[in-house]
Amino acid sequence: MKFKVAVVGGAGHIGLPLSCFIQNKGIQTIIIDKNVEALSLIKQSIPPFTEKDFQSNLTNANKAGLEVSSDISDIKNCNLVIVTLGTSSKKEDKELFEGVISDVLREIKNESVLLLRSTVEKGMVENVVKESNEQSKNILIAYCPERLAEGFAFEEIELLPQIVGCKNEIEYKKVKSFFDLLKIETIYVSYSEAEFIKLFLNTYRYSQFSLVNYFSNIAKNNSIDFKKILDLAKQDYPRLNGIPDPGFVGGPCLIKDSKTFINSYGDQDGIIEKLHITNEEFINLIVLEIGEKFEGKKIIQLGLTFKPNSDDLRDSQSLVLNNILKKLNYEVEIVEPNLKGYKNYKDILSFSKNVLISTFHDEFKDYNFDGKKVIVVGNK
Repeated sequence: MKFKVAVVGGAGHIGLPLSCFIQNKGIQTIIIDKNVEALSLIKQSIPPFTEKDFQSNLTNANKAGLEVSSDISDIKNCNLVIVTLGTSSKKEDKELFEGVISDVLREIKNESVLLLRSTVEKGMVENVVKESNEQSKNILIAYCPERLAEGFAFEEIELLPQIVGCKNEIEYKKVKSFFDLLKIETIYVSYSEAEFIKLFLNTYRYSQFSLVNYFSNIAKNNSIDFKKILDLAKQDYPRLNGIPDPGFVGGPCLIKDSKTFINSYGDQDGIIEKLHITNEEFINLIVLEIGEKFEGKKIIQLGLTFKPNSDDLRDSQSLVLNNILKKLNYEVEIVEPNLKGYKNYKDILSFSKNVLISTFHDEFKDYNFDGKKVIVVGNK
């Protein structure tokens, strides 16, 4: 079976690596996105954001014929349409997603395959199927949730098996034929199982990181060095291998997906909501530590993105902390080497003796902190 594929929302963090990957497998691919600035960069083989091995994959995809368009009607020529729009449980985001789906269903041709890759609330896939039926569309709809870690997209696309939520096994086999072309293993589940798997995975990861912060908060409130405790607890004790350090829990997925899980499955007063409060307290305790350890109201803040070696500010808790400090009348100079417009560390050494490392990029390991008072978020 030969496909031409459209990736709607294909200029973003989810869609663009996938688009390049499919095109580089020899399947004609077109990116559909309203972000014309990103589309212009893509056409010039300039990665619009940071991702490992991005440059070579994008360059090769363009050489192989990758197409871009801002016109949703261009999906009419495609056999398979993948929706990779970012979503959340917020009303405006749901309305945007529903609007895009309506546009897709209006333009998609009969006998096509529609793959939903965005994170969705419980029951959303069935709603899309219902809307498709109301429009008398004869299409196959599958839910194939994205599970890639930002920064490792090209590596994990090939390594991770693809969850495929379908109405029945006959439709699953048709979707499987596409992933077979990509040499990606697939796992057949129902729509509701696929929805739950995606939300469970990110909510569980959110809980893992947050639970460490819970113990870190208790340790701080009792004047206990949690770094020392954690190092001692893990020493020659294999059952704690892989336990994360305390630190910010942010980014474009974990927070919003944990809230979507709560809204979907009626867990408003459960442990996940309490962990949201834990992470707010984690930030508040950092602010208290700054007030106790730093001299004066000037701070050099290193790192602003949501995780190390990234250029993504979405739901960055380092940014949240920065805003809190400004409201408390701190003067903050930011060093963020992965984004344009910020100063170099060596150029602002004299600004303050206070250094806050809020997102620990690799290059910070080579910085000289002699004569500085340093606070590191987490145990990096």
